[in-house]
Amino acid sequence: MPKAFRIYLSCMALVLSLSLFSQAETPEILDQQIDKGIDLMFQKKHSQSIELLLSLESIAKKNQWYEQVFRSTLNIGANYYLLSDYGEAVIFYLQAYEVAIEHLGPRQEMTVLNNIGILYFKELDNEQAKHYFQKAYQKAKAIKDRVKVGYYAVNLALVSNKMKQPDSAQSYIEEALPLLKEDPTVFIQAKMAQSEMFLLKKQFTTSEKIALNLLSQLQDVSQIENKVFVYLILAEIHEKQNHLSQALSYGLKARNLNTSMENRSEVYGYLSDLYGKMGVLEKALVYKDSVIMASDSLTLMRNRKLFENEKVKFQIQNYKHELSESKEIMRQERRFLYSIIGISLLLITFILWVLRSNSIKHKQRKTIVDLELAKEKSDYLLIEKQLREQETLALLEQERLKNELEVKNRKLTAKALYLSSKNSLIEEVIKSLSKHKEISDNPELKKQIRELKKHLKTDTQWDSFFTHFEEVNPGFLDRLRQKHDTLTPSDIRFITYLYMNLTNKEIASLLNITPQSCRKRKERISNKLNIPEDTTLHTYLSKI
Repeated sequence: MPKAFRIYLSCMALVLSLSLFSQAETPEILDQQIDKGIDLMFQKKHSQSIELLLSLESIAKKNQWYEQVFRSTLNIGANYYLLSDYGEAVIFYLQAYEVAIEHLGPRQEMTVLNNIGILYFKELDNEQAKHYFQKAYQKAKAIKDRVKVGYYAVNLALVSNKMKQPDSAQSYIEEALPLLKEDPTVFIQAKMAQSEMFLLKKQFTTSEKIALNLLSQLQDVSQIENKVFVYLILAEIHEKQNHLSQALSYGLKARNLNTSMENRSEVYGYLSDLYGKMGVLEKALVYKDSVIMASDSLTLMRNRKLFENEKVKFQIQNYKHELSESKEIMRQERRFLYSIIGISLLLITFILWVLRSNSIKHKQRKTIVDLELAKEKSDYLLIEKQLREQETLALLEQERLKNELEVKNRKLTAKALYLSSKNSLIEEVIKSLSKHKEISDNPELKKQIRELKKHLKTDTQWDSFFTHFEEVNPGFLDRLRQKHDTLTPSDIRFITYLYMNLTNKEIASLLNITPQSCRKRKERISNKLNIPEDTTLHTYLSKI
């Protein structure tokens, strides 16, 4: 069947439906048809809904049924709002507002004012949105409609939050909550606004408690948009407290929900900023690309909706023209087809241009990322090389100091051995001389021998040895005495020989004792120091 003929049949069907609507004799029957048009709107059959509501509006105007004129006009505007054609929506809202002012009352007026406020809120014109919400709120108060006061107070709280006015938002929320207990859907909206308000006030604990409580209530599929909102609030709460990993967890939960393209763009933008704050630049760039792609997709969807709007408008105009001038129908159909072809060509051209632009941007970003990664890798390798060189120098310096210490300790050992042998020699000479009777009869020689013995007892040479030991091993003896205050001077002297890594034989020679006595003394000192069985005495001393 030719497409033009199908369109012609559709127009005839509309003419037939108009004749049927004209048979509506009462406002009640017309209300039923308006309800049908509203159902079509919520089923996203906007074209059918608008056509039906326009026909009903015409019938209501003819019969001066102003309540029905208001309802049909208002819901035509609502259709255009859902199609993102806000300009057309405003036109029909204003028409409904004029009907309400001239023929109805404040109840209808405040409904239109609230819808206009929602339009401005969607367009991010918060000043105008608050202005219209305020007018609706005042009218609801004037007629003492408590439920509507609660509805509009919630809207005022949400827009106040967007304007960073948490004190104003708090006053509206406190007024709204008691009025909305019978309406759980709007009550949830109020709690969401309250959570966001406490976040702005930096009362993070209270805000988080409310948000977590909301999550347990948002289990229905229809609450996905609200769930995304709550997840983002929780993410911002943890971000403000510098709990970035927890903030990221909530951001990813929001991302995983199958939500609208507008919310995806917001979530991707938040994740991009969060990854940037965490220093994960690669993921930040990926999500920034996702924001661009989501924005492009949203633009494309809006273009499609606008195209659908234009198509609906064209069909309506064509329908009206069919009623007045049936001879022009074929020419209008051809115009319609040409318009579709032209718009399709423009749309295809636009899509190709967007894809090409995105491809170029992606390549540029990839090149930038590759260059940054190469630079980071080069910097990392340079730093690693410098660290290795520093470690090598440190090891060489440590080895040099160790060798110097061993040399100095060996010199001390040689000096100690020399002192020991010298003292032994002096003692042997004294013993040998003391055996001769001639010397015992000679007072002068006896005096000299006493001086030698006195010199051995004072042992100033050993004091000099300890002075040199402290110079080579600074602070060791002080740390040893501080840690083990029960050690005797004899123990300390024995420990110094062990610290210099002298053998048992060498220590026995210095102290004029047997090697066996030296080993026993070593065991006694180990027990005195409470050294574990798996640790040697020299290892323990090296760590002091």
